Formats: sequence, C-alpha cells, structure tokens
Amino acid sequence: MNNFLHNSILYVNLEQVRQNVRTLLEELEGKALIPVLKGNAYGLGLEELGRTLAGFEEIRTLAVAQVSEGARLRRAGISGDILVLGGVPEGLLEAGAELDLTLTVWRLGVLPRLAELGRRLGRPVKAQVKVETGLHRVGLMPGEELSALLEEWRSAAPWVEITGAFSHFADLDDRERTEGQFQAFLAGTAQLEAGGMDIPFRHISASAASEFFPQYRLDGVRIGRRLYMDHPTRPKGNIGEAASWRTWITNLRDLQAGEPLGYGGHVRMERGGTVATLAVGYGDGLSPDLVRAGGPVLIGGRRARLLACCMDQTLADVTGIPCQVGDEATFYGYDRAGNFLSAQEVSLLIGDDEGCGLTSLLSNRVARVYEE
Repeated sequence: MNNFLHNSILYVNLEQVRQNVRTLLEELEGKALIPVLKGNAYGLGLEELGRTLAGFEEIRTLAVAQVSEGARLRRAGISGDILVLGGVPEGLLEAGAELDLTLTVWRLGVLPRLAELGRRLGRPVKAQVKVETGLHRVGLMPGEELSALLEEWRSAAPWVEITGAFSHFADLDDRERTEGQFQAFLAGTAQLEAGGMDIPFRHISASAASEFFPQYRLDGVRIGRRLYMDHPTRPKGNIGEAASWRTWITNLRDLQAGEPLGYGGHVRMERGGTVATLAVGYGDGLSPDLVRAGGPVLIGGRRARLLACCMDQTLADVTGIPCQVGDEATFYGYDRAGNFLSAQEVSLLIGDDEGCGLTSLLSNRVARVYEE
C-alpha cells in the first residue's frame, strides 16, 4: 500500500550512496572529498543525504549553492563546515554569517562586508576566494582584481578567516582551455599567497574532472553527480545509481490509429494499441522534453514509450505489455523485480549530459523514501 499519500516515490538507496563514497575516498588517495548537495542534493533530499555524508569522518566539508540550503543543513543538525559555492544576494550575507557558513568572496566589496559582519558577531566569518579562470560567472581575475582584493583583506583580516580558494572548469573536452584554466588558478592562488594571504586549501575539480584528470585534484575535489551515478557516456563501472523513481498506472484504454492524445491533439496514435495513464506529469518533475522524445518507462519489466504529458498525468504506449491498473511504472532506476533503466541513458535522449539533471527536476509532490 502507498502510505505516503503521494502519486510517486523516489526510492534512494543510502547504502549505494555510502558505497559510492567509499569508492571515491579510495580513488582520491587522501585528497579531500567535498560532497556538493545543491538543488536538494540533486533531487534526492538535502537533509537525509547531508546527514548520511556527514557521517563519514573523512568528509570535513559539505558544499551547497545557496544560503537557504546551508540553513536547511544546520536545522538538520549538521554542525560541520558548509561552503556556499555561489554568489550570494547582498541581503543574505548576514544570514550566512550568522549560520556560520563559509561564504564565497566572488567580487570586490564582499570581503569588507563580511568583515563588518564578523565585527558585529564578535568572531571571524569564514570565507573562500573564488578565482575567475574562464567560466565567467563569479570570481576575481588574477592580476588587478586579486591585487585589489589583497588590499581589502589587509584591512579586514582580523574578522575574515580565509579557509581556501577555488575555481571551476568550463569545458573539459577542450584540453588546452582546461590546462589554461588550471594554470590561471595556480597563478591566482600564488598571487594571493605572495601578498600575504594564506590559502590552506585549493580545489578546482568536480565530478567529471575527477574521473579523467587526476592531475587537477590539488587538495580536494567537489563531487556531486558521482555520489549517485556513473559517467553518462564513459562509465568507469565503479559507481552505482542510487535513485529509482516509480509511479502507478491509473487507467488503460485501447485506441485506434490516428486518435489524438492529450491537449491540443498534437500527438496522435501511430497505430492502434493500448495506452496507459501514469499518475504524474511535469508538475512532479517529469521532463516534457523526455516525453516529446518518446523516452522509455519500465512497465512489467519491459520498456514502454512515453507519448504525451500534462501537469499531473502522462500517457505511455503499453501495446503488447501485460499490465493492469495499479501496476508500477519506473521512469529510471530499478523496478521491484530488479530490472534497470539508467537515468544516464534516459538523460542522453534529450541532450542532457547527466542524469542528475532529471532527479533535480523532481518536485516536493514526489515522496522521498530512503532504503538501506
């Protein structure tokens, strides 16, 4: 029985997550693992995943994208270091400092503001410097900008504790650009240290870089997708998928060739067959692009084709697949019989390069259930 009162459930295998972490720790050979839990831990559930990962003594820092995510982890009882990776709206810097989050210094003017907050709190505010190396979102450029930052820091130093510096690769397929970014980051951190700022921790690699470019690991690696799934096109075979999204069939109907489906009649039956109605739609986080691409869904251990969706319901072609109302349908992951449909395979049908993009779409209408 569905005791969760939700039309679908994302089952998260916590032991698979732990096994993935153990694999990563061994691979990193002593380099720090920084789990990235942004976007509700890529849709798997921020608090539960945060507590699970904080349980590893080797993990000293969790990373998020926004102050609100750090606040949720604090409310969940996590007292360790939480790094906010992104630029923070001005009005949220105070809350981040009060929550003892490690905030990013991403432009001139931020560090003096953090020092002001530190004086008010009576303790230094922890921060890391984002060095701009070519992604051009947030960060300070080596050269004049970092020189100006050093001037700000000399006045603010007693009230801001710099715990590290980081950057982010823009295009790992471009080896020359990637190496250029790495060298720019090294130059930037060297400039800061030459100016008297201690940089005790440097990191630039994320999941994909950790797989194929071990030379860029430095002091640690930020890992998001690899906590939950392998590489989409070049899997290493040592990371297992941890999440399975399932719903139920609510209706079955036989239709003739040419019958229109859903709103607007834009989709029509190519041939006569059986259509199943599934109990979720794009309001639950199912990608409309995936439905338009005719993506697969597991029903009765076989692949049915998605036909059309609306906000709350989706239609699938189950012609020739024995099924009935009440049977489960699995969008990705494992069904109850152990049949598997990879989120990575599914994501590639719509040009997404990682299946965590699919899990990140899931709304709060999807129950999260954690299994060992």
